[in-house]
Amino acid sequence: MALFQIFFFVVFSFIFPSVQSSTSTEICPVFCGDKLIRLPFRLSNQPDRCGYPRFNLTCKNQTKTILTLPFFGELIVENIDYLYQSIWINDPDYCIPRRFFKGLNLSGTPFEAQDLESYVFLNWSNGAIPKQLPQVRYISCLSGETFSVIAIPANRPDEYRSLSWTCMNIGIPRSAIFGISFGVGIFLICFLRLICHLQRKANNIYNDYQHHILEISGPAVVRPRSATDDAKGLDGPSIEAYPITLLGESRRLLRPSDNTCSICLCEYQANEKLRTIPDCKHYFHAICIDEWLKLIAACPICRNTPQTYTPAA
Repeated sequence: MALFQIFFFVVFSFIFPSVQSSTSTEICPVFCGDKLIRLPFRLSNQPDRCGYPRFNLTCKNQTKTILTLPFFGELIVENIDYLYQSIWINDPDYCIPRRFFKGLNLSGTPFEAQDLESYVFLNWSNGAIPKQLPQVRYISCLSGETFSVIAIPANRPDEYRSLSWTCMNIGIPRSAIFGISFGVGIFLICFLRLICHLQRKANNIYNDYQHHILEISGPAVVRPRSATDDAKGLDGPSIEAYPITLLGESRRLLRPSDNTCSICLCEYQANEKLRTIPDCKHYFHAICIDEWLKLIAACPICRNTPQTYTPAA
């Protein structure tokens, strides 16, 4: 009976010494079979600048990727996860427990073992393995014709597991990816608000060029309109005689519920000019009602024909 520490999926953490600023590295991706080999690893036939020291791999027959550890020998690389910095390894004879009988010595390597577990290995020579022990696992690669090797507890240690490494200067950390995503989201929101603000400012500048604010003082003189005037709409001086209002930041209106222009169906905003038809007290965007009255001499809401107003002398 043997009691020792072993791990099924070998997990190594990379511990890097400080890299001097003069060290020049490059990402030189290459494939060994279907496995991508890139920084921090490099194949033995690649230049030193393609990887970090002690991260050498060997490609056998262009199909098998081999990791050689000083006190552990050759191991087959089953998979490399560059995001989580893990490498899955297996025994060339697919019997990983045998490799640990002499102990695990990672001295002189950039790897650190994780997830170590303890197992009791038994040489079972008394017939069939008891079924009442569900945690017992048969280790086929260590068993013979007249005996069986079993391990307690749980999973089969003759399956390969993973190694991992810790390399702060490889790729982008997951926390940095989250921070970048959050920053990009904030930037997009601010950018959209800036676009809306600039569009509104452009509309205000356009309105300032097209219309002048008229301050109406004193009583207005009303003259009757003829049927001919109704047919052709109002002229410019008659339209400009109607009162105009510049909305402030509070956007206080005569009728708070009437906060949408009935012509363009847009909500009234601060710094916009509204023109009021005195007869019915209906108001609209100045630029909207001006164009309307040039064509139709009637209120868009009540359809009443307004009188012509001219400033008193």
